Amino acid sequence: MKSEANVPLKSDHKLITIRDVARLAGVSPITASRALNKSHLVKPETRQKVEAAAAELKFIGNSAAGSLSNKRSNIVGIIVPTLSNSIFADTIQSITSRLMPEGFQALIGSNEYCLQREEDIIRTFISHRADALILTGNIHSKVAEELIEQYRIPTVEIWNISERSKHISVGMSNYQAAFEMTSFLISRGYEKIGYIGGPLENNDRSQDRMQGYRDALEKHDWSFDPALTRESPLEFASGGAAMQSLLSKSQSIDCVFASSDIIAFGALMECHRNEIKVPRDIALAGFDNTAIGAIFSPALTTISVPRQRIGLKAAEITLKLIRGETDINRRNDLGFDLKIRETT
Repeated sequence: MKSEANVPLKSDHKLITIRDVARLAGVSPITASRALNKSHLVKPETRQKVEAAAAELKFIGNSAAGSLSNKRSNIVGIIVPTLSNSIFADTIQSITSRLMPEGFQALIGSNEYCLQREEDIIRTFISHRADALILTGNIHSKVAEELIEQYRIPTVEIWNISERSKHISVGMSNYQAAFEMTSFLISRGYEKIGYIGGPLENNDRSQDRMQGYRDALEKHDWSFDPALTRESPLEFASGGAAMQSLLSKSQSIDCVFASSDIIAFGALMECHRNEIKVPRDIALAGFDNTAIGAIFSPALTTISVPRQRIGLKAAEITLKLIRGETDINRRNDLGFDLKIRETT
């Protein structure tokens, strides 16, 4: 399949201007401009009409892609869930290393797993005439999707491969990775495998990893037990608290699969505090292959995500979209590796 769903910004595409807002509100363009700039010269009721018209038309500012200019800004907007996790920093670094030699700069935003915040960041990127967007995952608000379509911004999604995506995607199957990790743990002979996953709301990666875990259990004729699962923020302390909760509820648990290395290390520290030996007393697996996992003792079994290659590939596709190329695969699956180490 090709990239026909991602149509680059065309010079003949009619974008929303202040004149369109003024026409819908029944005022002059200068009045509409003053109203949107909160001028005291505009009556409150007039300002409300103009703001309602702007919202209906999804108009975005005087410096937006909806202005009279269609020239390139040489800016690419990148949105990740958080800047505190090194896995996303690695991907951003790879993206910028590919974009900069081509004369493009990156605007970077963090949505903190909030769809409304992502929507606001997209508006800001549009107001700076971003030539393209690189978004994390495939769950976005309805308005965000409408903005992308209205302003015809080439968009690439990173980190997950799923049929749900409306845009070109670059990454790996989080579902398949979790399925294979769970199947591996079952093959090791573990009989009661717990699961600690990241927040599920607005997070397709966490949702797919949880589903992969469940389906692997069922394929091996194991029943899914919600009592053996916990949802945890992606923080060391939260991983420890989730592990403590699992251990207190099920003394017979012999393995835990954490959907993030951060959560896994929090769980590992909780085991150390309680003098529980890993993997003698309980096995532990993570996801992401953070650098510390390979050198920590015991070294962490995990899923290795090709985060640098994801960034490079996403940047290359973004540049092609900006140039108007269309012969691009919609699903770019870069795969993953199962790193078997000491914790299992």
